[in-house]
Amino acid sequence: MQRKNFGKVMRYLVAICVLVSAFAMFACGGSDNTGTVKNVNATVPLNSNNAAIIQSLTFSFTSGQVFGGNIGNGPVTLSFPTLSTFTLTTSAGATVSGTVTYNSGTCNFAGTGGGFATAETCSLLVNAANVTVGQGFVSGTITLVLSSTISGVLVTVNSTPLTAQVFIDSSDELFVVNPATNAAVATGVNP
Repeated sequence: MQRKNFGKVMRYLVAICVLVSAFAMFACGGSDNTGTVKNVNATVPLNSNNAAIIQSLTFSFTSGQVFGGNIGNGPVTLSFPTLSTFTLTTSAGATVSGTVTYNSGTCNFAGTGGGFATAETCSLLVNAANVTVGQGFVSGTITLVLSSTISGVLVTVNSTPLTAQVFIDSSDELFVVNPATNAAVATGVNP
């Protein structure tokens, strides 16, 4: 009699273990990296979903050559007063303002009064050390990188880095907190 009950008990125990294991697998989602420490060195192509990272910020470049035309090779600042506007100021004091659109890592700058430039590569380099996934913010830097073909030559310029808070959520997506607006913006990148 005991032998019969032992087999029955074992079947019940196996069934309970299978149910508990299945529940644990689905309840945890299977890909939670919470607590993992990462060093971030990510390239974030700017697009309409993540451009809020640069809204209200001003980036300094040692050369305006990437913009072509009469902008020249001197230092420039590029600011984004709103999501869809820019102001470029040269070291000589010349200013160009207009609208900007973002499309999968390309920025189209349209100056008021016509024409201007397209940056074939328009991305942010995000760097931060010791970012704990799913557990808070870490101070890092963002650098705006622009590239354009000028007279048949690919020209790339990097801005001076700006300090920004970054974090990685539990699904491993990188977020940057805009230092001017304090908005946490999803980058669409898993570092």
